[in-house]
Amino acid sequence: MRSHLVRSLLLLLLAAAASQGMVFPGDPRAVIDVKRDGGAKGDGVADDTQALQSAIERVGGKDYTRFIFLPSGTYRITRPLVLKPPGDGKEGSMVGPWLWGEDRDQTVIRLADGAEGFGDPQKPREAIRGVSRPDGARMNADFFDRTLVNLTIDTGKNAGAVGIKFYSNNTGLMENVRIRGDGACGLDLGFNDQNGPCLIQDVEIEGFAIGIRTDKILNSQTLSRVTVRGAREVGLLHRGQVLAAEGLQVSGAPLAIDSGGNGVLTLVDAALEAPTGTKGPAIKLEKGHLYVARLATRGYASALAAAGAPGGDAAGPNVAEYSSHGAETLGDGAPKAGLLLKPPREPAVPFPSKPEDWVCANDFGAKAGDEEDDAPAFQRAIDEAAKKGATTVYLLGGKSGDPNWYWMKQDVRVHGSVARVMGFGFVRILGGSSKDPTYPENLAKFVVDDDPRGAKVVVLQHLQVFSPWPSFGIEARAPGRTVVCRTTGGTVIARPKTTVFMTNCVGHAYQEAGSTVWARQWNTEGGPEKVRVNTRNDGGQLWILGMKTEAVSIKVETLKGGRTEVLGVHNYNCTGVKDDTPFFRVENGTLSVAGYREICFVGAWWKVPVLAVLDGKEYRHPPHEWQTWSLLRAGK
Repeated sequence: MRSHLVRSLLLLLLAAAASQGMVFPGDPRAVIDVKRDGGAKGDGVADDTQALQSAIERVGGKDYTRFIFLPSGTYRITRPLVLKPPGDGKEGSMVGPWLWGEDRDQTVIRLADGAEGFGDPQKPREAIRGVSRPDGARMNADFFDRTLVNLTIDTGKNAGAVGIKFYSNNTGLMENVRIRGDGACGLDLGFNDQNGPCLIQDVEIEGFAIGIRTDKILNSQTLSRVTVRGAREVGLLHRGQVLAAEGLQVSGAPLAIDSGGNGVLTLVDAALEAPTGTKGPAIKLEKGHLYVARLATRGYASALAAAGAPGGDAAGPNVAEYSSHGAETLGDGAPKAGLLLKPPREPAVPFPSKPEDWVCANDFGAKAGDEEDDAPAFQRAIDEAAKKGATTVYLLGGKSGDPNWYWMKQDVRVHGSVARVMGFGFVRILGGSSKDPTYPENLAKFVVDDDPRGAKVVVLQHLQVFSPWPSFGIEARAPGRTVVCRTTGGTVIARPKTTVFMTNCVGHAYQEAGSTVWARQWNTEGGPEKVRVNTRNDGGQLWILGMKTEAVSIKVETLKGGRTEVLGVHNYNCTGVKDDTPFFRVENGTLSVAGYREICFVGAWWKVPVLAVLDGKEYRHPPHEWQTWSLLRAGK
């Protein structure tokens, strides 16, 4: 347990260091500074509610979409902030908003003590609300890329307060955020259906009766390195969702995890510590599927109490591996165990600490919304940044309505001192053709190749497609340079022996022999008929935490000795499957998949959930309605 605590402290220090001294460009085309542009005081005394709400409703501009920047300060609010566009609140969709604080510990949104409507724990009310529609309303999954980074949400002295009801689809991110208070719930992900996929990463929740709550069955959620402290009732109340969690730490809760309601929970590298005098289990499981790997508990009567699950209880205190419904296998000699890969943290690349480290590609001719090739402008901006030693090139967000995309019709090389290419607002890049059979080679790509003077880690961030076609590419060519994709779309290509991190991404991915891909929250959907594989591991190592997908194609293919581990799969089969296309395909490789569930409301269930071709012999996993498993292993 001590090693987990030391590791946690180190990670927290790294996260804090990454956010300290961050400076966004002083460019009003890219950033709404709530003090400079919105009239917020941030002094802890003035009521900043309307200033923050107005900024949220301004991000979807008719000229540029923008980020919201909150400089260090305490922003006092007296009613809920609602993540909504301007108007009467009957929104059908929204991209963004993107709220970034200067520093997590110094940028605080604080609900005033005794705020009206926040006093009754039986009628909880949230400080920040993800959509304006009421709880339980009919939803459509068209609220994209909601983002909160580097700030604290403090609900003050309000017994009925919820920190935040977060909602996002396709990509959505809450990162390096602290939520604290003594109210009903810290983070509520279960107030409306179709919430997700989204990623909650490096988040701390302190206090509250319930730390985190999930519910409903669509569309999957992912937790990465989340800490819950001092929850009075339960740390994680899990219902309904396909939920994948790595590095979850719960301390001081009489029940760390309560999982049920036919949910599917995948839990790796969790550390759960009880308050003194606890008599119950760390985890309670009822009517659901659970997969656990490398679980450490302390102070509980047992690690796991499972009501009626075939896998039974687990005494603990530590559990190396557990599957509530056993392990299904494909292939002679396939072990009844997962691959148990150990994921590293994404490498940290600090944001600029001075304005001159930001170089705007639009100042070199890039323009969203026309038909001109923007690749030369991207390249000129990167070349200029490298020439003067700047680290970051950024793109302005396109306007809220179409056409609002950039065209990239030739490769762009990321070199020299440039360690980040980043979009502000709704940044769409198109480049490639669905009719070219050489996909993904036909795509125009951001290329990270051999460069002795190049940054060792290159981040591509907030660059989207928002439609499968025509995509753009991100290509890792250099084994000595790591590529990190954060909140990106497009197609990732990992050449031999390269390393790529994909975090909160949507699109396709292809990796070659000896490459390694670590993916957290991977939303990989369909494509045109000629693209039959969304994610291909051709002789490399692939690890995915939280995968959601729709439409028909091979979702993950593992070939030529490749090794693939997938933890948490939400197969939303919304179109139906009429042929024998496999969902997973493995040929002379190894695949382990934990926490899988298929949902289909049109009756045409996936006919071949898994196809394994091993030494010329074919194995098929049998289909059935509401296909769910805790663990499946194919290959040796």
